[in-house]
Amino acid sequence: MNTRLRGLSNKLFIVFVLICMVIVGCSNNSGGNAPKETVKETGKEVEKEKELEKEKEIPYVEIWGNNGNFKNALEKDSPYSKWMIDNVGVGYYSPLVPWEGGTAYIQRLNTRIASNDLPDAFVPWQGIEGTLIEQGALADLTDYLPKYAPHIWNAIPEDIWNVVRTSDPTGKGRIYYLPRVELYQSYGAFIRQDWLDRVGKKVPTTKAEFEDVLQAFLDQDANGNGDPNDEIPISGREFGRWMDVLFGMYGVAMWEGFPMWDIYEGEITYSGVTSNMRDAIVNLRDMYAKKLLDNETFLNSAADWSAKMNSDRMGAWFHINKNTTGPLDQLKEINPEAHLVALPVPKVDGYEGFVTHKRINRPEFVIANKGEETVINVLKILDWIHDPANREENIYGVEGVDHEVVNGEKVLLPPDFEGNSAKIVGNFVFDLDSLLVQLELESKGVDAETVKIIEQRNQIVKDNQAYSKSIAGDGLTASVYEGYADIQNHTSYQEVMTKIIIGDYPIEKFDSFVEEWYKSGGEEVTKRVREWYAQASK
Repeated sequence: MNTRLRGLSNKLFIVFVLICMVIVGCSNNSGGNAPKETVKETGKEVEKEKELEKEKEIPYVEIWGNNGNFKNALEKDSPYSKWMIDNVGVGYYSPLVPWEGGTAYIQRLNTRIASNDLPDAFVPWQGIEGTLIEQGALADLTDYLPKYAPHIWNAIPEDIWNVVRTSDPTGKGRIYYLPRVELYQSYGAFIRQDWLDRVGKKVPTTKAEFEDVLQAFLDQDANGNGDPNDEIPISGREFGRWMDVLFGMYGVAMWEGFPMWDIYEGEITYSGVTSNMRDAIVNLRDMYAKKLLDNETFLNSAADWSAKMNSDRMGAWFHINKNTTGPLDQLKEINPEAHLVALPVPKVDGYEGFVTHKRINRPEFVIANKGEETVINVLKILDWIHDPANREENIYGVEGVDHEVVNGEKVLLPPDFEGNSAKIVGNFVFDLDSLLVQLELESKGVDAETVKIIEQRNQIVKDNQAYSKSIAGDGLTASVYEGYADIQNHTSYQEVMTKIIIGDYPIEKFDSFVEEWYKSGGEEVTKRVREWYAQASK
């Protein structure tokens, strides 16, 4: 009897539960139709899940480079990342890493290296790629380039790839970095034509004429603002950076203020220990004493130097020629008559002056050794940029960020340093013809004043080519400095050069520096460089 009652109770309970479920179902779904709000909400959730799923499928790579003056990091959902996703199916991102002449950048990069957390791709600096290659931290790109980066592979001449191969510390001739290749002279000296006009001088071509012009800039109201005492004839930056023309006029191979290796007395030699360098320093000491060279040169940070240039106070300077539109833009706001022209390398009797040309400007990108997928994804982005079919799209960039469309024509927008991020990736293989095409495209649709600025820049680029000379140490591998960081970083040279020029040391200190340089590793480094040169010249 008890068993039968228990069975009946169980049946009644099941029936009761079913009735409750029906009642609840009816109250929540009258007539079998869900409310529109519920359907809508469910649809949103489904779409969100689909978007998240899609995002998971998109590969992203972290790429480090020069952020310039931009104030924002490049996020995964940035316009540039979305642009690459649309074109190659790979997104990218980059934190905001200050550049500051490379000093702040290398500090941050070294922190990542020390924590064994390399970015997927990055600009190596101060020759760190040599050590990273030896440690196995960088990917071997040799077999990937022809297949996954054919446009880069074919754009770079074979003899340059052969020089890049000499950087392989194993001696097997493998390729570990993508070089920044400049088949034209991208550097030069510039002088204010409007200043010359005000002081009644012509563009100087000799040392004597050059000093005469600088003296006039110093003594007169060259910028025309009514104050004859605020002009700086010519300036450089701390450590003797960015005044290469003042060394180059004495035949010193110099690149962004760093002495290079070139042929002196028949052999490849570090220009920082040559008699040419000694004579250049003697002249700079004299210019400094006369205040023809800015007496704050060796205190100037990058920001200080740029501020003097952009505030209509500097009469001549040395920098990257295609970037002269930047200071001209700012100068025009202060002085509408601002006019910049190329400054020839002043002729000095007994010397062959030049501006150093390195076809291999530097290693532009290396890729961390994180596996094949990382290598391929990075190369997809970089190669798309170098496809000639995408040239115009690369120049104009993203609509609403880099350009706007006016009357059906793309017009470049001024950079928004506060609101946007740097693009980080861009073309790193340049020749003069392609550059001039790019510069021509940039002038389309802009106002008349901007056209004048662009025309000045274009003429400067063309005129700077006449003073260019390729050096023997082009593409020198950083491995020659192994064990001699002081020589690689030019530390002793910079200290002695600076103190002689400002008058703290007599010129004879240079002679003892040269002797000490050879004793403290210079002899061994020179031996390695000459062995490298013999191999690279084959």
